[in-house]
Amino acid sequence: MTQVYVKAKECSEQLSPEDFSIILGKHFTFFYEQVKAAIIKVVEKPWERIHIDGQPHEHGFKLGSEKHTTEVTVKKSGAVRVDSGIEGLALLKTTQSGFEGFIRDKYTILPETRERILATEVTALWRYSFETIKSIPTKQFYFLERYTDVKKVLVDTFFGHPKDGVYSPSVQSTLYYMAKAVLGRFPDISSVQLKMPNIHFLPVNLSSKENPVIVKFEDDVYLPTDEPHGSIEASLTRIQSKM
Repeated sequence: MTQVYVKAKECSEQLSPEDFSIILGKHFTFFYEQVKAAIIKVVEKPWERIHIDGQPHEHGFKLGSEKHTTEVTVKKSGAVRVDSGIEGLALLKTTQSGFEGFIRDKYTILPETRERILATEVTALWRYSFETIKSIPTKQFYFLERYTDVKKVLVDTFFGHPKDGVYSPSVQSTLYYMAKAVLGRFPDISSVQLKMPNIHFLPVNLSSKENPVIVKFEDDVYLPTDEPHGSIEASLTRIQSKM
């Protein structure tokens, strides 16, 4: 741990978690003969500047929500693997969401719907196509910019156009198109893994045997519930050319 602090002290400029992980990996594999490979994991918690009466506070910050993650493997040979990700990206849209077209059997009791709240907490992991340290771009803030761009593509694909949005027939469908959009936009990313649990907000309906409708709700009061829920996961990998 001491060496991590020392290497951090030696950094004279702002670095991304990925860049700092590569520096640590190179240090441990090149400095120690017995170390053949180093795996570095970093989680960056975002501190956001506080604004008071519309003015940015000189020294006030609050802890943000989603986290920037990375795992870098550096080998003595110079081979490298860089994974980046997001944890805790909470997203919700109040309409333009349903759950329909799913396989039904004699055990299925869930009705189809074209109108519901869609809420989830995205965990994303993407792998860069770089295979050696020398192949990594030297552009300053490269990984920070890519992290911001990937997050924007994920969010934009989830919500759609600001005015009309985009319809989601299921979380599975939306997850697929989010991952596909990342691969389509960034050729330096070789694979994307997404985890998006269903966070339910169910319309309240109060009734009893004596009174079928105690209070008439019109989808204007919702109950957040953890159970039952599904945790939807998928991985998309870029097809490698065989030519």
